[in-house]
Amino acid sequence: MRQHSSTSVAVVFLIATLSAALFGCGSLQPQPPTPEQQAEQIGAMLSAAGFRMLPADNPERQQHLDSLLPLKVQYSVGKTGDLHYWMADPYYCKCMYLGTEEDYQKYENLKLNQQFQAKQAEIAQQTFEARQMEEMDMQEEMFNPYGMGFVYPMNPAMYW
Repeated sequence: MRQHSSTSVAVVFLIATLSAALFGCGSLQPQPPTPEQQAEQIGAMLSAAGFRMLPADNPERQQHLDSLLPLKVQYSVGKTGDLHYWMADPYYCKCMYLGTEEDYQKYENLKLNQQFQAKQAEIAQQTFEARQMEEMDMQEEMFNPYGMGFVYPMNPAMYW
């Protein structure tokens, strides 16, 4: 009876340890940005591209802003055939961004540059990690001149 109780304690301990390890690994994943963070980032790029901010400073504008699809740049065709771009931001500035086709092209270029820089940073991080692994392997080789891991038992076949 005593073995059964110690076995269940060991099983519970093992499950708790694995659960903690899995929870820890899950927390290493980057958290997705909140709508407020997305709005701040997109709004900064739109402003840099030349979009104007129209604040929702009265109840009518606020109601209109709330009825629009948030954080998505959209367009409409004006009476003269010109394209007018806009984005509703009910999260960060509580405003609407308005821009021309030229402003939109600048925004797209900024967005592409940001994606390119993010990809370059990711590649640099992967290169750095690979270089670290190579250095660790080299240090292990220098420490163990026979090129064998310490986990393998030595046997006579290695010398023949």
